[in-house]
This record gives sequence, C-alpha cells and structure tokens, in this order.
Amino acid sequence: MPQLVDPTGKAARTQRSMAPRRLRSPGGVRVGLVDSGKRNADRFTQALGDLLRERCHVAEILVRRKPNPTLPAPPQLLEELAGACAFVVHGVGD
Repeated sequence: MPQLVDPTGKAARTQRSMAPRRLRSPGGVRVGLVDSGKRNADRFTQALGDLLRERCHVAEILVRRKPNPTLPAPPQLLEELAGACAFVVHGVGD
C-alpha cells in the first residue's frame, strides 16, 4: 500500500486507502484521451493511444481536444468521455 511521508520529519504516519478498482484489466474497453491543445500534445496523445492498444489491448480510443490549452476541459467534454469510456487520461503537463 502506498505510504505518504512527511518531509518535515514528524513521526506520525497517515494511512490512506486506494480508491476501489472497477477494472481488472484495460483489455477490451474504450479509453478516453484528452489532448490539452498545446504544441505536440496531439503527438503524445497518439503515442499513448498506440501504446494502450499494443500493450493493454484496449478496444477503442476516443480522443477529444480541449478548445483552450490554458483552461480546464469543458464539463460537457468530460461528461461525454466519462459516459462513453471505462477510463479517461487527462492532465498532460509540459
């Protein structure tokens, strides 16, 4: 189980539990990818989709591009992906 460590040196430890997992394997599912709209994000998204197909055997990849790279993804875009996909990858940084 992952453990959070306090870098200030305090002795108290906090136990956290992971969120429940609904999938045992990503194989055969539809995955959503959010393209941030930044330069080369489309290349990264394409490469990630290719890896998911090759290594994890996902059935389908849905890619949606944010209209503005500096703002969060619009709620309707996220709702669409959440309703159509087993999981969504969002949050690619520089």
